[in-house]
Amino acid sequence: MTLAKSVLGSLPSYFLSLFAAPKGVIEKLEKIRRNFVWGNSNSGHKMRWIRWELLSKAKRKGGMGLGAINNFNLAMLVKWWWKFLSNPNDLWAKVVGAIHSGNPNSSFSLIPVKKTIAGVWKGIGSVASTLQKYGINLKDKFVQSGGRWLWHSTDVEEFSVKLARMDFELAFGSLAEDNFVFKWINWVPPKVNYLVWRALMGKIASRTGLIRRGVSVLDSSCPRCGLSSEDHNHIFFSCLWSRSIWWSILTWMRISFPMWVSSIKELFDFLLNQPGSFLWKKVMLSVASATFWRIWKARNEKAFEDRFIPVLNSVDHIKEDAFLWVTNRSNLNLDWDKWRLFDLVGLM
Repeated sequence: MTLAKSVLGSLPSYFLSLFAAPKGVIEKLEKIRRNFVWGNSNSGHKMRWIRWELLSKAKRKGGMGLGAINNFNLAMLVKWWWKFLSNPNDLWAKVVGAIHSGNPNSSFSLIPVKKTIAGVWKGIGSVASTLQKYGINLKDKFVQSGGRWLWHSTDVEEFSVKLARMDFELAFGSLAEDNFVFKWINWVPPKVNYLVWRALMGKIASRTGLIRRGVSVLDSSCPRCGLSSEDHNHIFFSCLWSRSIWWSILTWMRISFPMWVSSIKELFDFLLNQPGSFLWKKVMLSVASATFWRIWKARNEKAFEDRFIPVLNSVDHIKEDAFLWVTNRSNLNLDWDKWRLFDLVGLM
């Protein structure tokens, strides 16, 4: 995901910052990223668990945050509007103004654009009509205040490509799947966040999940307890061994085990609604993410290696993982001896 976002999504950034890319070019660029993420090749392809639109959607809207290349292209071109408005006395702005002066089209009243003059600036000016189709009027988006040109989003603030891109995504995109928005935790490794996100949506390679996708599985029962079919809820919560791990971890964090909870979504909502400071909640959710991670690893050890990991071993690994993540990825100076007792009074 990091390579797809930071490398494949950024390689064409120079061209996308100057030229309005044709639809066919955007589709080819997105296809390269899709093939890379999904593992498509001439010899075959991997199973697709998450639809591409959800992977591209911003994290705060329930997606993975890869971002659509088309939105990036539009935001980079709109930046030239902001640069022209903010620096009208720069030499390049005066040259553009002189070439495109006398523009009769009111749709481009903020910047001068003559459609009869071909070139880069014509493509930059065409962004207005493209965005207008989706209900975005750049004359309303750019607001002048105190001699500066600002961007009108949820609030009036300094323009940035990221802010414009998010606004375009909101206008172009659809609602998150089931309106579910996952709380990503930057103290937790990306692969763990990704696992928890998929687990909460039920997009996990459980035995019942594989059967629904046409994979031949001889036995759908849980490889650990063997009491019921193995779906995402059973793996991470309903299984006897998973519930034992959660019971131990919640007791360690001094949180009463919610007997009424029947799914991992309900469990996650229960944890999000726990009282406490912002930092304490973030530590608690980091521990919960470590619990997801270790339950998944223990399940895979049993399913593929036929090796059973005892509950107490998993609990110890969870405490160690969460301690290392929090101490290395945050500014908190935690003491191991206090951590073992979950003595975090200073964070409450």
